[in-house]
Amino acid sequence: MPRQKGLSEEPQPFEHEPAELASVGYMRLKIDSAGRVVIPAEMRAAMMVKPGDTVTARVVEGEFCIVSPEVALRRFQEVGRKWREKNPGVDLVEELIAERREEARRELEEANEWRKAHGLPPLE
Repeated sequence: MPRQKGLSEEPQPFEHEPAELASVGYMRLKIDSAGRVVIPAEMRAAMMVKPGDTVTARVVEGEFCIVSPEVALRRFQEVGRKWREKNPGVDLVEELIAERREEARRELEEANEWRKAHGLPPLE
């Protein structure tokens, strides 16, 4: 299915085939005088990145962790897939839309109460 641009309230199927993410064992890497590290090709392939891509990094308990957007997306999709298996029939998109509509209704109600107290006409 081609990706649609923009937002839509139309249900979109959650299409994801679980895929094993590649792993590469420890390698010794040198840090140059500017603090740069060259990531070996095998590791870049496992991370699904190529030169010029942007990655996200953090340090966890002294360990430098780098994740590519593609890997992060696959992990998130896997979490979603597992959640859907445990909660069949629950449509999170519809629940989110309903919550946002209710929140917007409450905000409008509060705004109209304030406007009424200040002699202003209500919002639609």
